[in-house]
Amino acid sequence: MPVKKEHVPENQILKSIGIFLLLTGLLALPFYMLAIEVGLKRHYMAALMWSPGLAALMTCKIQGIKITSLGFGWGRSTYHIAAYILPMIYGVLAYGLIWSFGFATVLDPAFLKEATYYFGDLGASEGVTIAFSVLMLATVGMLWHIPTALGEEIGWRGFLSVLLMRRYNFAVSVLITGVIWALWHFPIIIYTTYNAGPADLHIQLLNYTVLCIGLSSIMLYLQIKSQSVWAPTILHAAHNVFLLSILKSMTHEYEDSWQYVGEFGAVIPVTVLLFGLLTWRKAQKEGISGPLPA
Repeated sequence: MPVKKEHVPENQILKSIGIFLLLTGLLALPFYMLAIEVGLKRHYMAALMWSPGLAALMTCKIQGIKITSLGFGWGRSTYHIAAYILPMIYGVLAYGLIWSFGFATVLDPAFLKEATYYFGDLGASEGVTIAFSVLMLATVGMLWHIPTALGEEIGWRGFLSVLLMRRYNFAVSVLITGVIWALWHFPIIIYTTYNAGPADLHIQLLNYTVLCIGLSSIMLYLQIKSQSVWAPTILHAAHNVFLLSILKSMTHEYEDSWQYVGEFGAVIPVTVLLFGLLTWRKAQKEGISGPLPA
């Protein structure tokens, strides 16, 4: 039996990435088709989100790489805490700008109605009901989002980004990962309702790509510093919780609000990109410019 390698040899990096991308596409294909044909059903989306993770595990098996190289160790908790808090910060900042400039308003009555439906009528005031709902979503809600986010992050950060950093610098690795990550989303953005509506899809795709590049910078930094796939997984889950389940759901939108609100509007992608650029500068100052040794 051949001995498994702790890291991919230098001359096998591009081949390993190619195998990973091919397997990711093949594993995702049936769930793209199901989502397009039937709709964005929860189980199909969960399976789709696990296609990069399964592809990474399969590539490790094919290439004889140890699974431990994907970063399953916990690492330093400081970076996991930062991963949880950061989406809250850039989310509140982005939506604060959206609300302040009148691109949309807060609070959408539908949020209170849904909060009462999901968490029950506690006989409390509106403020207490909203606060309790936010607390539940920000804590218990993470338990739902972490398993699906993990499927993506094993592939995008644990495998792809780390290999790219062995060959390229930080900025190039972020750009390649971010674009690939965005392209992976394109089929469901274009052919399903996973978008801000049918208008100006090219702008929505551009905004989403900017978002993925900004997030990739923050996530790669956390991955390298913590030496753990759990840090980007927590950030991914927290992003979905704070920006989608809480802040977007609380926002009452107008007809043209889609241009500014959510992941397909302009404000959040630009805000996240700015955070990503600050992270890149921080990585440079700390000597994480790349390429990194095995």
